[in-house]
Amino acid sequence: QVEVPECPFGRHARRIDAVATPMAAAERAPNLKQPDRKEWLEQIRNDGWRLELAPDDIRKDKEIVRVSVKQDGMYLQFASDEMKDDREVVSEAVGSNGEAIKYASALLRNDRDLVVKALEKGWQALRYASTEVRADKDLLLGVIKEFWWAAEYVTLPLRMDRVFWFLVIAQDTLGWMAFSYAPAILRANRGLVKKAIDSDYLAFKCAHEDVRRDREFVLDAVKKDWRILSSVPEELRGDRELILEAVRQDLNALEYASDELRQDQDFLLEVLEGNARTLSYMPEAQRTNRDVVLAAVKRNGPALTYAKDEHRYDPSILNEAMQTIHGSCTRRLWRTAYTFGELQKGQDVLEEEDEDEEEAAEGAANSGLGDDGSASGMSGATGSEDRNPRGRRSDEEASPGGAVAAA
Repeated sequence: QVEVPECPFGRHARRIDAVATPMAAAERAPNLKQPDRKEWLEQIRNDGWRLELAPDDIRKDKEIVRVSVKQDGMYLQFASDEMKDDREVVSEAVGSNGEAIKYASALLRNDRDLVVKALEKGWQALRYASTEVRADKDLLLGVIKEFWWAAEYVTLPLRMDRVFWFLVIAQDTLGWMAFSYAPAILRANRGLVKKAIDSDYLAFKCAHEDVRRDREFVLDAVKKDWRILSSVPEELRGDRELILEAVRQDLNALEYASDELRQDQDFLLEVLEGNARTLSYMPEAQRTNRDVVLAAVKRNGPALTYAKDEHRYDPSILNEAMQTIHGSCTRRLWRTAYTFGELQKGQDVLEEEDEDEEEAAEGAANSGLGDDGSASGMSGATGSEDRNPRGRRSDEEASPGGAVAAA
């Protein structure tokens, strides 16, 4: 124990235990005997971090240093420069913690075998390897295949090797993500960009600005995957041909079109020819315009499904839609679900008409019988029934009523 001056804020003197470390004890009590090598070895065997507190001669002791770094390779930082340049010691350290390569000498950080051993403990060791090792093509391809983000630490001249980046993209489905660390001049290489977006459309984000502004390249890319539009510059989002190519694959591509195109009625009607749901993407002013809806159903009958209620029940519009879908009209109530809920009602109306016509036919037949039960005018009735066995009114005589649509 060491005497401590009386605390100015209290009457009683304080006594504290000396810090239980050899270095601290020696500083506070210089006259105390320093631990010998055997004692240091015993303390470091129990707590490897105590190497930090040891004197220089202990930090140079290979046996003691190996005992320390075996517990945690990061304790190599407390060893002497001589030990940091000792291959056996460094090998022991990186075998415990790969990042310990950080504290090895420059010579050993250039040792490929040691770096490989360190990488077995974690990719982070690559950050501290020499520039020569980080330009090793075979080594880097293997590391990047497992950890694509390790591509950040590729050094020259490998970093400028086009073939290397092609192999990076081709060897793994996530290779395109590693490609994001390639130099700008290589990310402007259309062949590499094309290879990358073949793996994933998101790779287009990694392309150089010049490539992303190349209309012809973008058009070819969109033909393969419309989702490329999510990374296309604003000036190309108003390109009619480009957007039309995208929406033919998926109508959701309209979300990436410019505001001007999304308001263009002629363009939207052209899109609608291939997808009836386009009507739901039209501005409100167009969706509520009867002439626009009529033009829409003339191009694509099922577009009626996405029309407003007043247009779905409009006989002329409904008729035009059915004409577009079926190509002909029987002038009878359409048995269609496009009117949303009217299907059953239409069937009921048809059944009632059939019953009325059958009753009328029976009444006419009964009124034609004479007093003797002979069937006067039977030949005429028979002829009529031959033409219309069920006694229905001909289709030409049936007149639509209410929501009945006639063509």
